[in-house]
Amino acid sequence: LRAARGLSISPRTVTGLAAVLPQAWANRPAWTILDTDFGDGGRFLAITQAWRADPDRSQMLHYVGIAKAAPQSLGAPIAVLGPGFHRLLLDDARVSLTLCLGDVSAMLREQLFHADMLIARPPVDKWEVQALARRCKRGTRFWMPGASGDQEQDGKHSTRSALLQAAGFRLDAYAADATAVTGCFDPQWTIATGRTRADPVQTVVARCAVVGAGIAGASVAHALAVRGWQVTVFDSHAQSAGGASGLPVGLAVPHLSADDNPRSRLSRHGANLLQQHARRLLRQGQDWDPTGVLERLPTGGAHWHAQACWIKPAQLVRAWLAQTGIRFLGGRTIAKLHLADGLWQVSDPQCVSLGCFEVVVVANAMGCVELLSDLLADGTQGLALQAKLAALQPVHGTLSQGSYAQPVEGLPSQPVNGDGSFIPRLGAADTEQWFAGSTFETDPDRVSNGLQQHAVNMERLQRLLSASGNGVIADLNRAPVSLWSSTRCVTHDRYPLVGPVDAGTGPGVWLCAGMGSRGLSFSALCAELLVARLGAEPLPLEASLSRSLDVHRLRRGKAVSGSR
Repeated sequence: LRAARGLSISPRTVTGLAAVLPQAWANRPAWTILDTDFGDGGRFLAITQAWRADPDRSQMLHYVGIAKAAPQSLGAPIAVLGPGFHRLLLDDARVSLTLCLGDVSAMLREQLFHADMLIARPPVDKWEVQALARRCKRGTRFWMPGASGDQEQDGKHSTRSALLQAAGFRLDAYAADATAVTGCFDPQWTIATGRTRADPVQTVVARCAVVGAGIAGASVAHALAVRGWQVTVFDSHAQSAGGASGLPVGLAVPHLSADDNPRSRLSRHGANLLQQHARRLLRQGQDWDPTGVLERLPTGGAHWHAQACWIKPAQLVRAWLAQTGIRFLGGRTIAKLHLADGLWQVSDPQCVSLGCFEVVVVANAMGCVELLSDLLADGTQGLALQAKLAALQPVHGTLSQGSYAQPVEGLPSQPVNGDGSFIPRLGAADTEQWFAGSTFETDPDRVSNGLQQHAVNMERLQRLLSASGNGVIADLNRAPVSLWSSTRCVTHDRYPLVGPVDAGTGPGVWLCAGMGSRGLSFSALCAELLVARLGAEPLPLEASLSRSLDVHRLRRGKAVSGSR
C-alpha cells in the first residue's frame, strides 16, 4: 500500500472519523472494523493512520472492507485482485486488511466474526440489515456515512430507520448538520446463541505451546506472538526446521486447475501471504526471490506464474521464530498432553512436565498421530478424527543439488515447475548451484537408494526441459551431486488439517498438520486461519472455502499414492 500513502482523504471523512473513533481500542488485544462501503480505501488509510499515532492502540487492528471491485487508487497489486477474499498484512503484521470483493450480502455470509465497529453503506433491504446485525455484538458502534441525520430526523419512521431498529440497532439523536447516521447494536432481546461461532474461543491472549518447529508450527507461533501471546515452541530436533522444512530451497507456486478448484484458490491465497512475510522478514536475492515460475503442463503447454517465487524455508522458519514473545526449546520431545485445572500440561517421554498452557497447537507432522491418540474420545467426532490421523501418510522426498563444472547451454532463465521442479541458478557467481526434484516416494525401501532417487529427479528434469533436456542432464551430472532427503506428512485428500481437536479432549488443543508437498503455499494461510478461529477474528478467506481445511471435514477420496 505504499503507493496509496498520498491518497487524498477529505476533511469531511477525517471529521467523521474523529466522531466515531473513541478510545475503545485502547489497550485492547484486538479491535475489528467492518466497512461495507470501502470505496477508494481512503477511510481505511485514515483509520490506520490514527491507530499508528495512538500510543494506547490495540495490539492488533483488523479491518474488513467490502467493495464491488478492487480500488484502483491503492496501487497496481491490489487493483488486479479478483473476486473473493484477500488478506493483506501491514505494520509488521499487526494490521490485517481483509479486502472482500463482491456483493455485500454474499461477502457478509462468508464471515463469522463480530465487529467492534461497523461502517456501512445505507442498506438496500431488510436482508442486508439482518446480515449486518449478525456481524455485530452488543455494543458494536455503527456509522452510516451518506445518510444525513436531518433526513432521518424528518422521516422519523422512515423505512431505513425502522429496518435498523427492528434488527436491534439503537440510533443516536442527530444534529441538523449531521452527515451520517450513528448508533450502536443494542437489541432489547437476548441475542440467540445460535448466531455465535461453534469454535472454542480464546478471547484473552495467554500462553500457548506449539509442538513442532517446522514451517507449520513456526507460522502459527509467529501469528500468535504478533497478537501478544507468549509462545513456547518445542521440537525433537535440536534446531528449528529439522525436518522437511529444512529443504535447501523450494518453490511457492499456486496450484493450477481448469475449474479453479479449492486447492488452486487456497494455494493462491497461501502463496500470496507467504510472499508478504518474505518481503518483510527475508533478504531478497539471498533468502527468496519473486522471480516468477514457468509451469510445464501435462498437455504440453506452459503457464507463467508471475507471482511465484523461490524461497529457503529454514530461513523463513528462523525469522518467524525470532518474533518477540516466542521461546524455542529444541531437543524436547512432547509425548503427552494432560488437562488439569483448566491448563494443558505438556510432558516428555519420561513424564517430566515442560510447562502448562491455556492452548496447545500440535504441528509436528506425522508425530501428531501418536500424540493425539490418547486424547480422542470414542464419540463419533473423535473416531472420525482418529480415522483421518490413521490415514496420514509419510511421503519421502529427495532433492538433487549440484554446482556447475563448466558453463551449461540450454538452461532456462527462471525456475521451472511441473512434474518435478528445477531452479537453475542460486548463489553467488562463483558458487552457483542448481536444484532439481524432489521425489514423491511412498515406498521406504526405494528411499534408501539415493542413486535411484537422483535418477528419478533427472528423468523428470529431462521432461521439464523438453528438447534441451538430454544435453543439460549430461552437463549437470559432470560435477558432484549431493542429495537432501526428508519426509512429508500427507493427508487422505491432500488438504491440511487445521482447527480445534475438541473431540472429548476439552477446548484448547488445536491441530495444524498435513501440509504435504505444498507447505510453502499452505503454511502462512493455515496459521492465519487457525488464529482467526481461535480468537474469533475475521477469517482470511471465505468460510465456505475454509471448510476444505477443517479438521472435522467429511472424509472423501482415497489414500495418497505416488502423485502430488
